[in-house]
Order: sequence, then C-alpha cells, then structure tokens
Amino acid sequence: MEDKSLKIQLDSIQQILSYCITQTYNVLIGNVLRKKGCISNIQLKEILQKEYIRITDKLSSIYLNHSALACVEEYYNAGDFLWESTFFESLTKEQKQKYTSFPVSSFEYAKYIEAHIYYNDALPMFSHLVDAILYERYAKYLMEEIDRIELTEVQTVQPLSSILINDEPCGQKKKPVILGKETNPFQSNFTEEQIEILTACINEIQLFTTHISAKIFKDFFACKLKGVLKSNNNRQLAYFMQSLNLRGFITDEWQSAIARNELVLGKTKDTPLTRTDLSTATDQINMKQPKGWETIDNYIKQLKKG
Repeated sequence: MEDKSLKIQLDSIQQILSYCITQTYNVLIGNVLRKKGCISNIQLKEILQKEYIRITDKLSSIYLNHSALACVEEYYNAGDFLWESTFFESLTKEQKQKYTSFPVSSFEYAKYIEAHIYYNDALPMFSHLVDAILYERYAKYLMEEIDRIELTEVQTVQPLSSILINDEPCGQKKKPVILGKETNPFQSNFTEEQIEILTACINEIQLFTTHISAKIFKDFFACKLKGVLKSNNNRQLAYFMQSLNLRGFITDEWQSAIARNELVLGKTKDTPLTRTDLSTATDQINMKQPKGWETIDNYIKQLKKG
C-alpha cells in the first residue's frame, strides 16, 4: 500500500481509536470531578494517589506483555498516533495486512463496549492500544491534580513561615558563570553557506512547529536561542542530528547538548527533551528510518567538510 493510501487508512482507524479513548476518558474524569465536590483535599489526594498507582501498574502490565506498545509512552498525546508513532512499524507483516485491509465502516462501538477484545483479531492489540493511551492520559491528569493539591497546601503554609523571616529570601545562590566554558557545546564549525543548507532542510521537512531562519539555527548550535524550538517529530530530529554526527560535523554528545541547554520541546509534551528522550528516538531510527530521511540525506550530502 502506497504511503498516501496507508495514511488515509490509518487516519480512519485513528478516528475509531480516538473515539473509544475519549468516551472512557470522559467517564474517568467525571468520576474524579464528582468526588471533588463532596470530600476534602486531603481525602481527595489520598484517593488520587491510590488511583495513580493502580493505573501505572496496569500500564506496566500492558507494556510487559505487548512490546509493540512501548511507543505509547512517548506518543500518547499525538492526534495522529498510528501514523507518527512506531506502533505500525513494529507489527508483523500479517498484522500490518490486517490494519491495511480492515473495513472501517464495519466497526460498531456497541460491540466494542460489550466486549473490548471483540476487534483484537481484525485489529491486533486494538483493545490494549486503547487502554495504554487512555491510561497514560489519565495518569497524567491524576498527577496534575495531585500536584495542584500539593501546591495549594504549600501556599496555605507559606504565609505563616514568611512572617518569621525578615532577612533576605532563602533562594538558591546563582552559580558563578565560568567564562569560556562550553562556548561550543556541539563542537560544530559550520560556514554561513552550510547553515543556509541545513536551514532549508529543516524547513522543508518541517522538523519544528515553526519556520526557522538561518540566524535561529545558528543560535541553536551556539546554544544561544532566546526561546525554545518545538519538535514535530522526535525521530526525525534524532536522524538529522545523528547524520551530522556520523559525518563528523557535530560531537557524539549532541544529545546531552540539546538536553542540558533545553533547546527543544518534545512533540507530545511541553517540557524540554531529555537525553533519555533523544536516546530512545535514536534507538528507534536504528530500527526504522523516519519519514523524510531521504530529504535529510540529500541536503547533508551538499555539505562539504573542510
């Protein structure tokens, strides 16, 4: 099946997947909201903590028994999960065939509700996929609610402690800046022409959520961005950086440089990519090249190592 036809098919199944997830997610959230109105924050926090432990235990069991679903942890917030994640790529040839030939119009939500595993033969691991994405989103919600309660507790106690202190606030002292330290974290030495080539590549494959200029990309390698970039595809980012590394343009420690300087936000979360995130994405591209890899290769071949 051609990429265009495959995307249309996976997008159609994605609509079914998203609907199943949303229906149950709304019920779970509604249950929490009803409890909020009749119990104290202390009681609610205890209930949420127990629920969080229960859900994460379920997730561990799913990932342990279905290795193809390991990618859910990174992509659970992606609206086009089936297309963007490595799930489909991880399926066997026979399993892929079932997804590509599944008649989408034949899906009946009532049958799925009656027996969640009803479609697992036609769509391998479908019910487990629904559960994994659902539990990841629900666990995130639970943790946010727990954090909110704890923040309220801190704010309640804070005014009492501040009365006792008239001295300078007990903030952490800033570490002294050592001049000359990490002035070139990527150990790169790109010419203006090379930066222009790489910028054109980045914008063509839409690596980030915004169109970037050569100046921004130059600041990226100098770790002098005035803000952060947001990844559109973590595996694509890993392939791009790894390709530069393998050709000797940047350091082997490029993952640490990105993470330590908080240069890029993840595709599915609004927090900076960690070294672990980038390492995982690099492991994934070693198994399957991301979309746009040929474009990246063509642009990088235009660079001439001096």
